[in-house]
Amino acid sequence: MALSILCADIGTSSLKAGVLAEDGRLIAYSRQQFLYLHTDHAAAEWFPALAAALYDIHEKKPSITVDALCISGNGPTIAVPSGETIRWNDAIPACKTQSLYIPRILAFKKKYPSIWNKSDCILSGPECLIYRLTGNSICILPEERYKKAYWTQEELEQAGFSLQDRNKLPPFVAPGTMAGCLTADAARIIQSPLVKEGTPVFCGAPDFISALVGTNTLAPGKLCDRAGSSEGLNICTDSPVSMDEVRTLPSVQPPLWNASYLLPESGILFSAFKNKIERECGHEIDFNTLVHECISSDMTDTTSSFAQGKRLMNDTALQVKHALSVLAQAVVNEHTLMPTSMTITGGQAANAEWMQMKANITGMKILVPECNDAELTGDAVFACMGMGLFSSLTDGAQALCRIQKIIEPHETI
Repeated sequence: MALSILCADIGTSSLKAGVLAEDGRLIAYSRQQFLYLHTDHAAAEWFPALAAALYDIHEKKPSITVDALCISGNGPTIAVPSGETIRWNDAIPACKTQSLYIPRILAFKKKYPSIWNKSDCILSGPECLIYRLTGNSICILPEERYKKAYWTQEELEQAGFSLQDRNKLPPFVAPGTMAGCLTADAARIIQSPLVKEGTPVFCGAPDFISALVGTNTLAPGKLCDRAGSSEGLNICTDSPVSMDEVRTLPSVQPPLWNASYLLPESGILFSAFKNKIERECGHEIDFNTLVHECISSDMTDTTSSFAQGKRLMNDTALQVKHALSVLAQAVVNEHTLMPTSMTITGGQAANAEWMQMKANITGMKILVPECNDAELTGDAVFACMGMGLFSSLTDGAQALCRIQKIIEPHETI
């Protein structure tokens, strides 16, 4: 009998959950919006959101059962099980270090001194939810070369953390590690027929790592566009890239690297535009309906709100085109060929009209996966690896990343 994996990803504004088969097919899906995202207790919502997603999925597909769970999420978010949180995009004081985590851990300690003192463990985003499910504290390290972006004991000591402080940070484990099993208490609170006490819980990865795996961006020249609250263009390279606008991090697949260009507010701006239109109309508007109205409008009409939306979408696509040109210049210096296609993931991927517009403006062929939220596919790959179903990460990604549609660019007048 084929296995089913409940994959969940903690985003900036929502939790996305999907039940995926071991061949990558998306069987059921649920998205739960967060209400606490701008509060100091954002993490308190993640466990109830997962429970709500499981309830929603069971309502849609009552015959489904789940053989394993896998959790990913944004980072470097810092949280504790009681819910206190410093999110990945919260403003914090600058700190002279290569670590992405140490400045946020310092900020957390300063902001919540009493919570820090009484907490046994200080966790990152997905690991906090994993703790609620299993009772085990771990920290997912995507690959050994990421220690500089996380921490070493020496760096923590230099930053002023005592031994007692350092012991609050859990040990590193690799993506695909079995973190533990669903506890009786967690199963009782969730109250879902989909899962039961003892269901294994596997480690995903930071969300952008899971998305790279889920789009199979694991070979030199592979490119993906990860479009959510922010938007990131990512290309796999043979060697590190050095350019001001480009961030280079190790690939989860050694010895490769990942070069990325970030558009930090593209999704947030369109979400704000959607909220504005809904206030004007006095009711909610379906995402696809809104996109269609925007694309169908005359962009030169300064009196139309939908034309404003089209200009916003057009500007975003032009920024993506610029990002692609920057990445092309960066990778040519590293002897990596720039591809003519890219895999899309995120909310935009669900709308063919928007993707056609983006293909036309950028000149790129766009590959749309069956599961639009590639983080979930990446989580399924990690869980399958943990269960011994694939001998390598690349084998798992090639098997589970299922391309549903290819959108060719058209010339526009």
